[in-house]
Amino acid sequence: MTTATEFDSAAAQARAQAQAVAGAGPAFLPPFAESRLGSMGIELELMVLDRLTYDLLPAAPDILRLLDQQDKAWVATPEITTSMLEVATSVLGSYREAAGQLEEIRTSVLRAAFAVGAAISGGGAHPFQKWNEQRIYPKERYRASAKKFGYLAKLFTVFGMHVHIGMPSADEAVRVGAWLTQRAPLFIALSANSPCWQGEDSGFCSARSNVVGAFPMSGIMPSDLRSWEEFAAHFERLAQHGIVNSIKDFYWDVRPKPEYGTIELRVLDTPLHPAYAAALACYAREVCIEVADQPGTWPGGNARELYNWNRFNAAKDGIRGSWIDPATGVARPIQDVVRADLARLAARSDDPGFPEACALIEALLRDGGQARWLTAHMAAGAGMNDLARVASELFERAPASAGPGAQA
Repeated sequence: MTTATEFDSAAAQARAQAQAVAGAGPAFLPPFAESRLGSMGIELELMVLDRLTYDLLPAAPDILRLLDQQDKAWVATPEITTSMLEVATSVLGSYREAAGQLEEIRTSVLRAAFAVGAAISGGGAHPFQKWNEQRIYPKERYRASAKKFGYLAKLFTVFGMHVHIGMPSADEAVRVGAWLTQRAPLFIALSANSPCWQGEDSGFCSARSNVVGAFPMSGIMPSDLRSWEEFAAHFERLAQHGIVNSIKDFYWDVRPKPEYGTIELRVLDTPLHPAYAAALACYAREVCIEVADQPGTWPGGNARELYNWNRFNAAKDGIRGSWIDPATGVARPIQDVVRADLARLAARSDDPGFPEACALIEALLRDGGQARWLTAHMAAGAGMNDLARVASELFERAPASAGPGAQA
């Protein structure tokens, strides 16, 4: 049972953290919370669209008001601009739990959007929106971000999927996070579905991935950090210079999330259908569980330099790209690496639904990836409005029909 003292302490920490995030108080790094290894949470940033033009529509506040009236285990919150909507699951323990709750989220959000005349879409970047037309959501944290980052705040109208994986300790969060970072480009490739940017074919499978790099604290966690104590000291050094105020100021591809007791994988484009989100999250979960079962091991090789190249390749070419193993220096097709991972992880997983997740990921590999579904429509003559409509329709359908056969 929680004592009054513990409750007061937790409330004080929450206030300090909220003030730090909003830039209204001193820097604050919360203690690392207790969490069960392999517990999982999924966050999806969704597009709110006009049902006629399929341009972004600033209707997120109206949708949120309807969702707030619903009794639910998951949460819906605003994002930095008013055409964005974030949904987050409760704590999950398996693929079937994830798939079931994400399906509930999908139907609820679609229903609320329809009631206000809007459509919803997955995808990492809207194909033709203009950053300067977006509106900052009227929330103190977002106003502070706009003041701090200028036009980058509106430019950050991109849509990602974040996966939280529970860690048994703070030190393990740092260690396992280092391993997950090496494989993060594989998740960029598997989720890539933003081939267009500001009305142009970007030439990338994930144009969204390039936007994050504009922020000063983007990239990856320094490889010389080998414990939570070292991480906390790193945070404190940056805080003394006014560079960071909270954990949210780290835009790293993988970062610890101490208040949840997790590590957070942040590189994915929001999948075009939530079923793929559940599958990719469970792939990340199994990677982390495997590493946790190998205590004391750390990734080796020329990690940072190769990481930047692996990340570029994954964003540029998607699942048809290559990945250089930092430990061996050998380049392999991303498809081969993923298939080998899934076969190995399936053999050791205790999640009865993981083979279903593997089957969905195999479908992504076989069909060429989500970005290829969209570029196929472009090659057939679809315009940018059509592309946004197709992505929205894919979100509304069962995943079996969410492949290249969808009609433009």
